[in-house]
Formats: sequence, structure tokens, C-alpha cells
Amino acid sequence: MSLIDMAGRIMRSLGVGGEKPQVSREQAFQARPVRNPELKWRVNDEECIEVVIPRRRDRMGRIMGWLFAVPESRPVALDEVGTHIWGLCDGEHTVGDLMDALCEEYNLGRREVEVSLTEYLRMLGKRGMIAFMVPEDEEAEPEDVAELDEAAPDAASGEEPAEEDPGEDSEEADEEPA
Repeated sequence: MSLIDMAGRIMRSLGVGGEKPQVSREQAFQARPVRNPELKWRVNDEECIEVVIPRRRDRMGRIMGWLFAVPESRPVALDEVGTHIWGLCDGEHTVGDLMDALCEEYNLGRREVEVSLTEYLRMLGKRGMIAFMVPEDEEAEPEDVAELDEAAPDAASGEEPAEEDPGEDSEEADEEPA
């Protein structure tokens, strides 16, 4: 599967171009924005990012390009905040990380950043400039698994509790795995 197919699948799972899925608030903040690898971008003279958006390659795009002399591509210049966000859309940072970074960098309230950032990311997603990797409920982070293991050792795996081997030392069975 190519990156574009994967990005399309991710975008459809988020409701862009199809049925809207149910994504919880926690899942949305744990989503990792990723820049579209097909797009070229550069830093302009003002130290801001310019993303080069190519013209549509489908039949309608070719016809409209020929009729109206639409250029092969057009640059979209991002402002200072947009450049900062673009730099963090690397698949390593979550939406929550982006909110924290903007709150700290620009000394803004969390709610103000939340509203502005989610709308901005939604706009970038609709334009195909970024996609989101959304965690699924089945995929738990290692620290989440550790918390589940402490509460109910076999709840994380979904299996029935294993019977203890009578030959095991009971002190070893009570120790937490490293």
C-alpha cells in the first residue's frame, strides 16, 4: 500500500470524503498529524514555510487548467504560527503536544489554542496537506499497558487468569515484571 493510499484511508476514517467516524476527544488529542509526503515545501525569505500545491491531475483538472491557464502548481505561504505547526506535523508529535507547544510559545490559554489549532488542522486536512494517524482503542501505549497490568493482570490480554504452577515460588509470582 502506498503512502497516498494509506493517507486516503486515514482521511476517510476521519470523515474526510466519506462517512464520519466516531472519534473520542482523547483519541483526537492523541492523533499524530503527518505532512503529505507528495507535497514539496520550502522556507521563504521571511523564514516561513511555503507549501507548493500541484494542480489536480484528473481529467477535470487538466480541462480546467487548459481552459483557464491554471499553473502547474501554486505556493501557499504559511505565517509564523502556521510554520511552527507545520514543523511539528512530523508524525512524532500528537495534537496535544502541538497545543502544549503553542500555549508555551505564544503564552495563550489552552482553550483558545484548542479551538484555533483544531480548526487550522481540520483545514489543512481538508486541503490534503496533512493526514492524521489516529490511535485505535485496541492499541495501548506501553505505559497504559503497565497501568492495566497493575489493576488486573489478565484484563489487558483479554485472557482468563492463568492458574499458578504449584512448583513456582509464591514470592516470585507476586513480583511485578520489569
